[in-house]
Amino acid sequence: MKLHIKWALATLVGLAVTGVGMSTANAAATSDKYLSGNVGYVRTKKAMYVGIYKKTNGKYKQVKVKKNTLLSVGSTMSSNDGHGGVKTTALFSYGVVNYARAKALKYKNIATIPFTKANFKRVNLKAPIRTQVFLSGKGYTANSTNTKAEPTAGFYLTLDNYLQYYSKAAMAKDTYLFGNRWATDGHAYKPTHSVKVSKVTVKGNTTIVYYSKAVPGLPNKKLSKGHYRLKITNKKTTGSLGINPVDDTFDSIASWTNYSVNGKAYHFGEVEYGN
Repeated sequence: MKLHIKWALATLVGLAVTGVGMSTANAAATSDKYLSGNVGYVRTKKAMYVGIYKKTNGKYKQVKVKKNTLLSVGSTMSSNDGHGGVKTTALFSYGVVNYARAKALKYKNIATIPFTKANFKRVNLKAPIRTQVFLSGKGYTANSTNTKAEPTAGFYLTLDNYLQYYSKAAMAKDTYLFGNRWATDGHAYKPTHSVKVSKVTVKGNTTIVYYSKAVPGLPNKKLSKGHYRLKITNKKTTGSLGINPVDDTFDSIASWTNYSVNGKAYHFGEVEYGN
């Protein structure tokens, strides 16, 4: 009876249990089939379905992604595989892609795809600044009553190589974007202006983004006709700002890291409002 209770509990919490006739070595061997640890991005090792749907002619149809497709790992879940081991499943998306593409996509919201080493390989982004939201100015400033951070214009680089710029007015309207460090795949952010990027290079603390036409609102550096660049440098300095509570809420704080973009002051941070 006690053995049956242990197995029932193990199934509920998703833990592997070593039972009669099972060894911990067998459980470990089963688990080794899966990717583990903090995995942010992967590439597929074959064409497959991963829970991504695209809207075509008014209807969503599941996409079979190609081999070597870059995917963002939304979450993972471990559970008993029924053989004394642990299996891991994952939730996938294309990640933060350009607006025109993103608005036609939706994703499965449950981690059901087996996260196996046979199907996926872990990758690190060559340009780690992708999806970071860069805001103009030397840091957050408070509004006239010191109860909220004042919106500013900003931009970010998508995973599929688009620079997307947002005016101050656009940032003020989009609570999903302003005040957060990263754009996410859970909301399609309509940009004020955007441009396809032709090349991205990274050296030390500096990322250089190349593109073919000037983006209004950005400090574009013209190299020649049809050739522009943004030189984005992490200055390795930080700042913070206290914001007064509203009614009986707690104090809020804005914190950021300073960057320069073609010599102009920008920052990357977040606003944590009290509650």
